[in-house]
Amino acid sequence: MKKIILIWLVFLFSIATTIAQYNLPPVYEIKTDTAVYETLPDSCWQMLEEHSKQLTIEQVGQPPLSNNFHSSNEAKKFDFSVYAYWFRYRLKNETGHDIKISIPCASHYADLYVMDKNKKISHYITGSLVPWSRRDGLKRMQNINVEIKSGQELLCYLRIRSTYVSVNQQAIKIQIGFTENVIRQSYVDNQTDNFNQTIYSLFFGILLLAGMFNLFFFWVVKERVFLFYSLFLLFYAYGIFTNMVPNIVFNEHRLLFFYSNWLSWALYFFFLIHFIRYFIQTYKHSPFWDKILISLSIFQVVCFFSWFFFPIYSIVFYNVLFDLTQIVLMLISDIILVVFILSLRKSKLSGVRLAAVIPPLFFWSFVFSSMEVFSLLSTYLNVPFPRLISLLFQWRALIEVGCIGFMILFFSRILFLRYEDLRRQIAQQALEKEMERSRLIAEQKVELEKTVEERTAELKQSLENLKSTQAQLIQSEKMASLGELTAGIAHEIQNPLNFVNNFSEVNTELIEELQGERSKAKGERNEEQEDEILNDVKQNLEKILHHGKRADAIVKGMLQHSRASTGKKEPTDINALCDEYLRLSYHGMRAKDKSFNATLQTDFDSTIGKINIVSQDIGRVLLNLFNNAFYAVMQKNASTSSAGHQYEPTVSVYTKKIDGKIEIRVKDNGNGIPQKVVDKIFQPFFTTKPTGQGTGLGLSLAYDIIKAHGGEIKVETKEGEGAEFVMILPIKENS
Repeated sequence: MKKIILIWLVFLFSIATTIAQYNLPPVYEIKTDTAVYETLPDSCWQMLEEHSKQLTIEQVGQPPLSNNFHSSNEAKKFDFSVYAYWFRYRLKNETGHDIKISIPCASHYADLYVMDKNKKISHYITGSLVPWSRRDGLKRMQNINVEIKSGQELLCYLRIRSTYVSVNQQAIKIQIGFTENVIRQSYVDNQTDNFNQTIYSLFFGILLLAGMFNLFFFWVVKERVFLFYSLFLLFYAYGIFTNMVPNIVFNEHRLLFFYSNWLSWALYFFFLIHFIRYFIQTYKHSPFWDKILISLSIFQVVCFFSWFFFPIYSIVFYNVLFDLTQIVLMLISDIILVVFILSLRKSKLSGVRLAAVIPPLFFWSFVFSSMEVFSLLSTYLNVPFPRLISLLFQWRALIEVGCIGFMILFFSRILFLRYEDLRRQIAQQALEKEMERSRLIAEQKVELEKTVEERTAELKQSLENLKSTQAQLIQSEKMASLGELTAGIAHEIQNPLNFVNNFSEVNTELIEELQGERSKAKGERNEEQEDEILNDVKQNLEKILHHGKRADAIVKGMLQHSRASTGKKEPTDINALCDEYLRLSYHGMRAKDKSFNATLQTDFDSTIGKINIVSQDIGRVLLNLFNNAFYAVMQKNASTSSAGHQYEPTVSVYTKKIDGKIEIRVKDNGNGIPQKVVDKIFQPFFTTKPTGQGTGLGLSLAYDIIKAHGGEIKVETKEGEGAEFVMILPIKENS
């Protein structure tokens, strides 16, 4: 039973195979291998359209698809649904020896399936968008090499997806080449290709150099024509570069090569158009043609970029889009020629100079347009290429380099002369601006000198007024200090005067009592009482003398303080000076407010002795510091009393000898000095007292006096707890 089933399966398979192969084209017999390429007659190959799906060799090699293969005469035109084409043909070696053939597969993606009589299928891949490492056969030429033994027959299926398939299928040619002859023609004897590569290499270097130079010119003169020209040259150079070395830079990224190449040519024509616009100033002389150039520049960019957004799903659509782009570029070349001819008289350039570029521009436009026109005629109408057009295609690299090279030299020469003119104009403008600037500076200098003289006179007057005001303020400060000192002295001198008055009255009474005793009879007089009265009078006179001298010393001190300082340093007991002015300041404060009381604390270093100072000046410093301290504790006493808090006003003065210097500390337990104004208290006219109660010169004068003595003064304060002023004076021992 199993044998019967197996026999039936073999029978059915043979029938299916016979049916599948029934529609095959006639065999093309290869009888000689002396030619480079042979073209198969149209009757020897068939084609099949693949519509937007991926067909396999198994599908197209079996019914029903294998029966759909047809001749090129039955192909539909402008079928946008075509995704790929399959071609089928049979080859048989009748040369009498083994041969190697090279099958052209020029396309973006190509798959060649070769089936021998044993139904063994060999699969080969190539194509311009296939990575270099995945290609088979002659990689650069996109040819697949196949060996056919003598008498052997092969069935070939070629699937191509490419723009190289013509819309008019009658123009399709199926060829086979003979490997050794193809290699010899393409790699050994191909002098044209080598020549073109050399020409393009040299041209690339010239374009790159010219582009960089014009970028430098643009950077100097800031003219758009130089920018557009340099970008035109650089993108043109990049386009040549991508065509010269695609197998080096883009080996494994072929689609990137195509996109890069399209982008370079789109921008190359875009910047060429706008360079021409600015070069001959069509926006001024020919507004109509200027608008056409702008429209074409935008339209050709849209055409180029549409390739990015519409992948190659339809070969026919891709062909149409490519041809449309070529037509636009042809129009651009022709319109540029027309614009140049129309601008011969209107442009600022001389007619002879501008006319020099017309012949190469005309030849370039003619060649470019002719090749494009006949390419379209051949594609859509199957018109054969004339001999002249074939020669133009063959030598298009030399023609392009010659025409474009001459135009580049011409434009570079004109732009260089323009650059020199612009540079001279810029230099002249810079010179004129500099001269104008110098003139303005001279005028401003005279004006400023006049203004400075007026301001100087005003400042001198203001300075005189300031000096006068400052002198008045200093005098006011001195008078204020003197008034406070006088009040203290008046209070201090009152005590000895009271003693003098009291003892004088007592002595008057004692003398009257003594006179009364003396007027008695001798026997009635009390001599002991007389002696006692005389002793009391004597003691009282001594006390009167003591307190008189005390009052005299106070008066002399007041006079000494009130008179101007001599500036002469004299040995002075600093401890006595501190004690004297502390008490004078205290009594002066009490003279203003009888209810004010404060605790005075002193700690004097007895080892100090006398030091050389200007006593009147240091006395003023001490008096100012003591007055400020008493003012601070008085203010705090008033605020704490109103709040019902206990507070004992205290002012302390300490002296100490440290490392050859005298340190004097004046401390109070008042409100202290705010930290934000500590750095300003020694500035002239700065005061923390209310308006009318201080001039702001006391601490400033104190600072100057201490500095004049070679010392320093600083303050240590804590807001809310008090302040402490520290004076440091150098010791100069009295000889």
